[in-house]
Amino acid sequence: MKYRIQRLSYFSGCLIIFMTVLNGAISIPFSNIAIAQNSQSDEAKSNQLIKAQEVTQEFFDSLIEEKFDKAREYLSPNLKNYVSATDIQQQWRKILDNMGAFVKYRRIRALEFSRTNTVVMTANFENIISDFVVTLDDNHQITAVDFLWIGNIQTNAEEFVDALSNGQYGVARGYLAPDLKTTILPKTIEQRWLEILETTGPLKQRSNSQVIKNSSGYDVVLVNLEFEQENRSFMILFNTFSEIVGVDFPELEE
Repeated sequence: MKYRIQRLSYFSGCLIIFMTVLNGAISIPFSNIAIAQNSQSDEAKSNQLIKAQEVTQEFFDSLIEEKFDKAREYLSPNLKNYVSATDIQQQWRKILDNMGAFVKYRRIRALEFSRTNTVVMTANFENIISDFVVTLDDNHQITAVDFLWIGNIQTNAEEFVDALSNGQYGVARGYLAPDLKTTILPKTIEQRWLEILETTGPLKQRSNSQVIKNSSGYDVVLVNLEFEQENRSFMILFNTFSEIVGVDFPELEE
């Protein structure tokens, strides 16, 4: 076995390359392998973020063109099972009713958090400039879309309950704060709602609601519900962005 040391100088620094030649094969030092792997890893991450950015724009392009079936195809399987093209259409039109017609994209930028990719899309509408935060999994499928909701918390609370009663669990999940969406899937919401109905019987109607102001920075909306077997209330907690951060269904006192 023969060893050869070659020294190369670049500017003021020295690079020492150790090469071991054995039967025509070259053994590369571990440090060089690590550098190459890091370089490939960085390139892979960059490609992931670029793809996430492309998928996000294609998703919004589909919304703008009112191709809601196509937009639905960008959703993850867990979300797609609970969100129909009609649901997407209704939510998009609600956005347009509040923000005005879409004018143009201002900026689309991708960020990486843990095992998810996040894309922030800033868009001009007739009435407002708004940010949308899109979360995608490793397969570049959309798991959540968040933005600063225009409606007030009382309206949001009532619409959240209406979505539950209509079996639109994917729509209901859309009212949750982003950190809750990382652990609460539409299936989770469905299971909890069905557990409630086992105790109360079917929901007959949503009656009145009221806002309870809270000095802690969170506001509560109390939504009164009439079930087949009893009347109960949802206590829905909102953050300053009008996003749901908690839901309580108090037990009846004996």
